[in-house]
Amino acid sequence: MFIQESSVLSSTTFRYSILACSMMFGLSAQAASDVTELKALTVNASVIGESKESDVKEYAGSRTVISAEQMTKTAAKSIDDALQQVPGVKVQDETGTGVLPNVSVRGLSASRSGQAQFLMDGVPLTLAPYGHTGQSVFPATLSSLERIDVVRGGAAVQYGPNNVGGVINLVTKSIPREWESKISNRITGFEHSSNMLNNLYLRTGGWVTDDFAIQIEANTQNGESARDHSDTDIQNFQIKTDWLISDTQELQAFVQRYDADTQMPGALSPQAYKEDRTQSQRTNDTYEADATRWHLKFLQDLDWGNAGQFEVLTFGHRDTRNFVWGYNGTSGVAWSDPRFASTDIRNSPREFNVFGVEPKLSVAFGSPESVTQNLIVGMRYVNEDIDYQLRQTSISTGAVTVPRDWQMDTDAVAAYVSDEVGLMNNRLKVTPGVRFESVHMNYQDKGNNEKRSNQINEALPGLTVAYSLTDDWVSYANAQKSLRAPQISSIRGDGNKDGELSWNYEVGARYTHGRNAFNVALYRIDYKDQLEWIAGEQTFENAGKTLHQGVELSGRYGPESLPDLSLGLAYTYLDATYEEGANKGNQLIDASKHQLSWDASYNFAGYQSTVSGYYYSDAFSDASNTTEEDANGSTGKIPSYTVWNLNVSKDLYEAGKTKLSIDVAVNNVFDKEYYFRGVDTSPVGRYPALGRTYSVTGNLTF
Repeated sequence: MFIQESSVLSSTTFRYSILACSMMFGLSAQAASDVTELKALTVNASVIGESKESDVKEYAGSRTVISAEQMTKTAAKSIDDALQQVPGVKVQDETGTGVLPNVSVRGLSASRSGQAQFLMDGVPLTLAPYGHTGQSVFPATLSSLERIDVVRGGAAVQYGPNNVGGVINLVTKSIPREWESKISNRITGFEHSSNMLNNLYLRTGGWVTDDFAIQIEANTQNGESARDHSDTDIQNFQIKTDWLISDTQELQAFVQRYDADTQMPGALSPQAYKEDRTQSQRTNDTYEADATRWHLKFLQDLDWGNAGQFEVLTFGHRDTRNFVWGYNGTSGVAWSDPRFASTDIRNSPREFNVFGVEPKLSVAFGSPESVTQNLIVGMRYVNEDIDYQLRQTSISTGAVTVPRDWQMDTDAVAAYVSDEVGLMNNRLKVTPGVRFESVHMNYQDKGNNEKRSNQINEALPGLTVAYSLTDDWVSYANAQKSLRAPQISSIRGDGNKDGELSWNYEVGARYTHGRNAFNVALYRIDYKDQLEWIAGEQTFENAGKTLHQGVELSGRYGPESLPDLSLGLAYTYLDATYEEGANKGNQLIDASKHQLSWDASYNFAGYQSTVSGYYYSDAFSDASNTTEEDANGSTGKIPSYTVWNLNVSKDLYEAGKTKLSIDVAVNNVFDKEYYFRGVDTSPVGRYPALGRTYSVTGNLTF
């Protein structure tokens, strides 16, 4: 029978008598009766399980699960903030509101988070998993999440493509067993501005009957961030249901509507940054987006004499987005130089229609005392229809031109198989697997009626090994080949483009005992065929090869003698370099060699207090590794920065199901001034990070 939980059921436990097992392996009933009567076999339908903290203990790779409680403790106001605590992850905060996170994993490009695969409850969140991996619509809000699972190695066979930087699974809040409602409201103010930002979250749901559950959520964010020209309006509505059709069948459903409308303050020239870092020189820049997303998951327990489960996931979405920005067409001037007025207004309306279906079979068999196997076999079909337009309007004349009017239709079929073999009483687990991707892309430039097609067939093998040295210590190693398909912007021109390929390697060890944990991982990413823009030919070429390698250390300590104390520390060393061309040996753009994060929590008489923070060393903003900053701020080193945060939580009232609590947070306690280089529609100049902010959150559950 299925357990009544709203979190995605990726594993089901079946219990068998030894008599049944003995019949499978030819043993006598008498021999069976001499040992324990019942044994358990567990079938895992996903290599990452349910993305719970308990799934990390024996996982054969580097991985971090951040709980909602930990996010609150570390004063996270957005998914951006939460990810800053994860080893190997770096975030460029473009908006100050978390609307458009730019996430880099192990030195890969942060732009629109296009080099890591985002999932929501195991379902692709990306606009188009193959043809447009950039998250220029990010239909997720922190308030709706129960935890975040950042898998940096070992999941490529099942979760592809575009997993060079790993898999980031955003797990939404589960449906409670008893009906429950929650109201949460956070108000944020800023040190150097009178602006205010309000975040309201509403949730109600539970099991209506023994067989049916429903949950409805609403999350809105309104107001302005710390800078001028930052008005924000975010609306996120979600409904999920869970229907236990029978003792062996379950149907889960999810529907979401997301709308975003925000002004983009943009980058500043170095001079303007020094004068007033809260101002905006890009007053024409705005962004709006909407997303309608859904998925259905059917699960069937199988009684084949082995533990088995059959699953069919069907998903789809229609997303639209439109950036509007100032453009300077003056010869000899960078088009986004914030020091000069715009001559034109550009906008990029785009529409994404995606449909996918993924059947999957998982079977566990064998004897827990000898050899066990967990076989996962699946395939997926995805269709993507992308309309990709660029429009330009002259400010002086009003004349409109359409420099780009592209369309791409993609049909992609993937098949994968992995087989976890447990040896030595399951202390040694070896999991070979392979994923095969067949991607057919049809591209059309409607402006000149140019049509191109592109076909990619790629086998992507993987191998993970985990060995339990003791009940607390696990050593692991993994190797996997990853693919990022050509994007719509790169197929134009000669049309035939190979995918970007990489080999990812990890070796490490993990200790877990009670509240204490430690992980060390050595990693290496051999990335070849990165696409580079050839300006003279106005096309992309498979010309780049990069190497990313380093070490990640993380630990958590909670002494038994002080149950109210918890300490966490993580360090990452990253060496990310170009391996080909004129910039061979140089550091990759925005790649900090050193990253440090920490947190310390203690409960003082009911006041849960946490000090946390992070440090990133300096980085370069161009492939030539230019040290000195130029006048418009497009090149030059990006200085290191250290940020401290403080959060205090207090339960004010609790009686029965009713609970009232409050959180008070100060982010960037010491008001550190730091910046990134420009991003996307404002790529030239300094992009200011948030200064000191103050937040108060009230939570009522009943």
